[in-house]
Amino acid sequence: MVWGCMSSNGIGRLHIVSGTVKAMNYIEILQNKLLPTARDLFGNQSWIFQDDNAPCHRAKVVQKWLKDHTGNRMNWLGQSPDFNPIENLGFKIGYEISKKKPSNKRELIEALIFSFNHIVTKDLLKLVHSMPKRCRAIIKVNGWPIKY
Repeated sequence: MVWGCMSSNGIGRLHIVSGTVKAMNYIEILQNKLLPTARDLFGNQSWIFQDDNAPCHRAKVVQKWLKDHTGNRMNWLGQSPDFNPIENLGFKIGYEISKKKPSNKRELIEALIFSFNHIVTKDLLKLVHSMPKRCRAIIKVNGWPIKY
């Protein structure tokens, strides 16, 4: 699994996980990756945290940690990639990785890190600023998937 974060201000720290992520592993990732990234990207400004509703994200201990350590949270339905701009970023990164044709795990990880670290702010801004339009489109189709 790969954990990363993004905002219109930039990308966060990438974290590659071996094996299954349990609630306490996820809290450790949030503590060591999310919070420092939020300080770097936002300083004292407020920010909204959004995850992808994976089972470890919904654990009560994680929910309490998030309540105690993050200000604003965006609640949304699971399995709704149209509401999460990092999903589109993931597709773009996947495309860039496929062009490198990695032949083993090490090359795959190197390509992932390279692609993640070369994301341009213009793409992040486009994704974040697309959210109002996406929300209107999803409402228009009564919550069904949209093409983005």
